[in-house]
Amino acid sequence: MSFTHPSPGPWTIKRGQTTLTVDHPIIAGPMAGGLDPPYRMILHRIGCPLSFTEMISARAVFEEAGRTNRLFSWLPDEGMSCAQIFGSDPGYLAHAASEMERFGHHMIDLNAGCPKRKVYRTGAGSALLKDPENLLKCVGSILDAVKVPVGIKMRMGFHHLEERSLKALVSDLQGMGISYLAMHPRTMVQQFSGKADRELIDRMSSWTDVPLIASGDVRSPEDIMDYLGRGAKAVMVARGLLGDPTWIRRAMAALTGGSWEDRYPRTRVQLHHHLFLLKEHLASSVEWYGEERGVIEFRPHFGWYLRNFCGKREFRNRLYSLTDVKGVMKLIDEISPVWAGSLHDDQSLIIQSMIGAHRKDLSE
Repeated sequence: MSFTHPSPGPWTIKRGQTTLTVDHPIIAGPMAGGLDPPYRMILHRIGCPLSFTEMISARAVFEEAGRTNRLFSWLPDEGMSCAQIFGSDPGYLAHAASEMERFGHHMIDLNAGCPKRKVYRTGAGSALLKDPENLLKCVGSILDAVKVPVGIKMRMGFHHLEERSLKALVSDLQGMGISYLAMHPRTMVQQFSGKADRELIDRMSSWTDVPLIASGDVRSPEDIMDYLGRGAKAVMVARGLLGDPTWIRRAMAALTGGSWEDRYPRTRVQLHHHLFLLKEHLASSVEWYGEERGVIEFRPHFGWYLRNFCGKREFRNRLYSLTDVKGVMKLIDEISPVWAGSLHDDQSLIIQSMIGAHRKDLSE
């Protein structure tokens, strides 16, 4: 599959005298249990211009929960980061936002869309859509607490779409001074079933002057172009990135005239690079969490990297008996000859891959 659309260019997020320039419109969205700091760092190193943290509890930040501290810490030089916080208490949210700014995040995002029962039962996440007055108070408290840009990620409704009410809420949010709006066009009760209502993005793009970021059902560059064509300034990808840190770079290449293949890796050259990144990810995880914890946090990612490998079960089972880096590295080295034996290299793909890598080297 290839595309002939013009190259989507940079876009900006503003607040007062602050202007953040995002290199291109494909960004890494928040995903609990998947996009932790070590993996986000890998994504940034190979083409991700902006990533969101996993969803962070404002109350846990206030109570200084140890694991939460590791999730919300960030190294600003690694790339542009947006800290997504959730809660329903304006005071907790203000404190958490201030901490996120202090820890080096470039933006703050309020979650008003999480459909998980344990979240919305506390009045947070998508439950805020049922209480617009409190939602606005929460946004106001965050805006008052920080100087960095503030935005909100939301769903189109709780039980169903009430377009007039949604439009009024968007107008109020923009009037308060949010810097962007991220929309997943499903209701809370839909969870992730059915199809995202992309036509809503068409209409919403005329409601607001701040950047509109779209998410939901993004599986290919074609989906990205569809959202951009409807007026979105950027598109969030989350699940598609699990186990495939090259997804964003490959999608951008497709949007600028290159080819796109859903299944990756497909050649031995791609496989070797894929497993190299797997090792880099392991090293990043250990550096961030420490050896034993780093290996444990790495385990689910290991399975995602191997999702297109028919022998993944055996290697995944062996991984769970390992707690040291040396043993995991040795295990990864054993994967290459087994997986490579099932690939049938397409010479044109190998040449294309080598040319792409060469061009990247020259650009750096």
